[in-house]
Amino acid sequence: MKILQILYYATPYTSGLTIYADRLARHMTARGHQVTTLASRHEDRLPAREETPDAGTIVRVPVAATFDRAVIMPTFLPTAFRLMRQHDVVHIHLPVAETAALVAMARALRKRVILTHHSDLVLTGSALSAFGAKAGQWSGILGGRIADTVVTYTESRAAVSPTVTRLGDNVVIVSPPVEIGAPSPDARATYRAAHDMGEGPVIGFVGRYAIEKGIEVLLQTIPIVQERFTNAVYAIAGPIHDVRDGSVLSGPWDAWIEHYRASIRQLDTVSGQELADFYAACDVTVLPSINWTETFGLVQVESMLCGTPVVASDLPGVREPIARTGFGELATPGDVNDLAAKIIAVIATREQYVRSAAEVRARYSLEASIDAYERLYRGEQLAPLVPEQAT
Repeated sequence: MKILQILYYATPYTSGLTIYADRLARHMTARGHQVTTLASRHEDRLPAREETPDAGTIVRVPVAATFDRAVIMPTFLPTAFRLMRQHDVVHIHLPVAETAALVAMARALRKRVILTHHSDLVLTGSALSAFGAKAGQWSGILGGRIADTVVTYTESRAAVSPTVTRLGDNVVIVSPPVEIGAPSPDARATYRAAHDMGEGPVIGFVGRYAIEKGIEVLLQTIPIVQERFTNAVYAIAGPIHDVRDGSVLSGPWDAWIEHYRASIRQLDTVSGQELADFYAACDVTVLPSINWTETFGLVQVESMLCGTPVVASDLPGVREPIARTGFGELATPGDVNDLAAKIIAVIATREQYVRSAAEVRARYSLEASIDAYERLYRGEQLAPLVPEQAT
């Protein structure tokens, strides 16, 4: 099959969504399918067309301007239409503000259309941003209603999404494709030594510097955790610069990083074997998201597969890996004291939370996720989400 993926940002941009799409492209290519990914050319240095050996072709459209987190690309829809004509399946990764137009074009060309709902579009700031977010949300709803299938991550997140709850009976659940290698045999000691993490507990975070991630909430737990573990270190792994203009990502976390700098290690983007070793070096990893825009958190399952328990916010979707595996604790979103208490509990009694990688894979199988998408691409039906299950 010839598969066209459409999303705003693609690799080398790093986010859960781009990692998800890249994994699909790689595994579908490995199964003999032809994959093209259409995205923005968010950096001028990136080629307009890139042939990759294991993930198909990436086509990047020039960005004329940015609007909050959205990108404005005058040639996006014409390029999408041209590529749709050359492919059998169109797979759109939401949020994309042009979803309704994209699905309508694909339908007019009699293409199979799959949407994956990763999150709801949220633009912060002005009234114009709020209007843009609402328009983008309704574009996703309209597109979802006429697509063949809409995929979402979890039942609990589907139940609260302003997009998914309006899509009727063509919604299915497919667990995200999680893939990470085994840590190096001596990763814990070696990685800690290389990054001056010391001999005490290491509290890790992997993700973007973004408001919804709650990094500033995590950093405010430092003095509380250090009352119990005086030599605790916080390690933050994530892209420090804005890919659109190269500026350092700034936010409410800045003041706390400056205040507790001696206890913080900033590592920028970590991937591949280094990411597995990072998880192994940590005593606990934390996903301190503060609002419903966080939908799952691939990093939780990655950490678990590397043997490290997790503390995550008790939010729809986000809570499911811990609730289903017991591999960590859930904390009240935005509550510094509760988050600190859960971090301390996991560090103090770590062994009672640790599960085997096999147990985690039984819940979150990469092959099962890829199989499900291949079936959808072929036009097969998966069991629809039943409204009573979405709790």
